[in-house]
Amino acid sequence: MNATLKIKERLHRYVDEADDSFLEIVHAMFDKYRQQQVAGYEADGTPISYEELKDQCDQAAEDIENGNYHTIEEIRKEMKEW
Repeated sequence: MNATLKIKERLHRYVDEADDSFLEIVHAMFDKYRQQQVAGYEADGTPISYEELKDQCDQAAEDIENGNYHTIEEIRKEMKEW
């Protein structure tokens, strides 16, 4: 754990002393790394990246704005027919 703390401290110093070019490179690397991280899983166990999750949330928001959704009453009625 102590080694991790030292790495973080060193990285903070690098960032504090960095020029714009270095910061842009580090920022791009962080964004790419973050996009590849697993944010969750689909119902079948397939991993979802942060980028995929963001895209799904954007699509859901668009669907709601366009009225493309079912009310809880509609879902309950449909469930009774299963």
